Amino acid sequence: MEYYPWRPAEEWATGGGAAIKPMTDKQRGRLYMVAKKNGIFVAFLGIKDSNGQAVTKAEAYILINMIQDGVRPSKEFMNSLGRNPDAYTTPSHPRYWVRRDNPPTEMQRVWLNALIDRLRVPEAVKERGMAGLTLGQASLLIGRLREEEYSRPNGEPSMVFANALQEVRNELPA
Repeated sequence: MEYYPWRPAEEWATGGGAAIKPMTDKQRGRLYMVAKKNGIFVAFLGIKDSNGQAVTKAEAYILINMIQDGVRPSKEFMNSLGRNPDAYTTPSHPRYWVRRDNPPTEMQRVWLNALIDRLRVPEAVKERGMAGLTLGQASLLIGRLREEEYSRPNGEPSMVFANALQEVRNELPA
C-alpha cells in the first residue's frame, strides 16, 4: 500500500492480520454504499474476486475512508487493490519505507487536497505547506489531518494545518 493507515492495523480488533485477511461482508456493504452515494464504480464489488482482485481488510478500510473524505480514486489505484501476492502482516511506519523520500503519489495529493480544503485553509498556505512534501510525510499528514478533523479542533484552520505539518516533518524529516 502507498498509504500508512491512520489507524495502525495492530490497533484493529483483528490485529495486524487485517493486511492479509479478505475484506469482510460488512466492509463490502459499506464500500458499496459509499461508492454508490458518490457515483463511483467499484468493479470488484460486482463479482466475487472480479479481475483477480482479492481486496484485503486494510485496503477496503483505506478505500472507504478515501471515498468518505471526498476523494475519487483513480482507475489505476482501484486496479492496484487486491493484487499483492506477498501481503504483509503489519503496515510499517513510513520511516522504514525504501521510497519514503519520493514525491507523494497523485492519490495522496488528491486526498490531502480534499482534507485541507475541508479545513478551509487558504490556497497560498496550502501550496507552501505541500511544497517539498515526501511520500512518507504525505502518508503521515493524511492521518494527522483526519485525526484533527474528527477531534474537532479549536483553532484557526491555517494553524491546525501548520501544526499537523510541523509534527509530520519533525517525525519524518526529509
